[in-house]
Amino acid sequence: MTNKNKWIDLALLGICTVALTGFVLRSKIVFELPFVNYNNLLEGHSHFAFGGWVTLALAALMINELLPGYYNKKPVYQWLLGCMAAGAWGTLIAFILEGYGMLSIIVSAFFICVTYIFTFIFIRDLLRQKPATPVLLLAISSLVFLVLSSAGPFVIMRIFFSKAFDAILYRDALFTYLHFQYNGFFSVAIFALLVNHAGQNISTGTKKSIFRFSVALCVSIIPSLFLSYLWQDPNQWLRIIAIAGCILLLLTLALLIAASRPLITVYRGESFVIKLLVLLSLGSFMLKLFLQSFTILPDIGNAIFGNRPVIMGFLHLVFLGFISPFILAHLTKKGLLNQAKKITRAALIVFAAGVVINESLLITQGLVTMFMPGSNIFPWLLWLAGIWLFTGTVLIAIARIRSRQ
Repeated sequence: MTNKNKWIDLALLGICTVALTGFVLRSKIVFELPFVNYNNLLEGHSHFAFGGWVTLALAALMINELLPGYYNKKPVYQWLLGCMAAGAWGTLIAFILEGYGMLSIIVSAFFICVTYIFTFIFIRDLLRQKPATPVLLLAISSLVFLVLSSAGPFVIMRIFFSKAFDAILYRDALFTYLHFQYNGFFSVAIFALLVNHAGQNISTGTKKSIFRFSVALCVSIIPSLFLSYLWQDPNQWLRIIAIAGCILLLLTLALLIAASRPLITVYRGESFVIKLLVLLSLGSFMLKLFLQSFTILPDIGNAIFGNRPVIMGFLHLVFLGFISPFILAHLTKKGLLNQAKKITRAALIVFAAGVVINESLLITQGLVTMFMPGSNIFPWLLWLAGIWLFTGTVLIAIARIRSRQ
């Protein structure tokens, strides 16, 4: 088994675990399940989704695709990926056992420290290779945002140890963490892989379009963070920065539309299922940019940040609609999931359909609760969607096993 195969296997086990814990959470809503602590499992589910699936998968792909053979075979990367995996699983177990407690804080801090070391070593090795400018910009920026995201958990840890709960500080710390993870590290790292995959088989004009998009995407991350702070009615200067972030998001969307055709040409000769996942991924990202920019409007922003179903719908749009389909499409194109096998095609189609159904339900539930009392049917429909998504991830794991055979 090659090193990359080992970490991809573990990452795919991770997405199955994420889907399973998500299904249990939805089961807790419709059934009593006294043996399940909802809040503890929710913390474990969210932290593990970030570390045990997306971060592990992206780190393994970045090491193996953005660094040449001499560097990506360095033992230190295997140790770092192993520590990431151990930290992610340790975090899941710790949160399930005790919620926010000493053990979960220690394991979370350990995982964060590993990402610091990984960021330093990876950027050092990447700079020695001098890859294409957009790839260099996107890869380094993604890891910088990964480091910045840790400010959120450390502030939450401080709140925990101080025993003085500050609702505004806690919420801002949480939004900061989510923003730099979802909109920063995850999104920018995916485009680093996509642009690197496009390689040199693009025209000079296309390279300029991709570079402009890359710059706009990276520059937009910091000011668009302030859109997440508008819920607390901040001062005028913070609102001005948020407006700048909104403008940059719309500019990023326009530049992505201009650069999207040459970017997806690398998938022109691929199978239907890969094209489906890529279109779902890029479409979700464009929708994310469009919706995120609208939070600058006070009525919409306050309605969204005060509505849990809408927030969950937005988070799942990015995590399930954009990030996960792209990673799965990338793994399939690279042969880590054998697209020639029927089980692979069936698994990916089931998963993609589950994503669309799940997101449609979350958005509909959010809109309904904004204008009228919520309906009791949504928890049951989301529970069924949870079964569908878990089934899709299990089929993907089976497809991975069949692909290796």
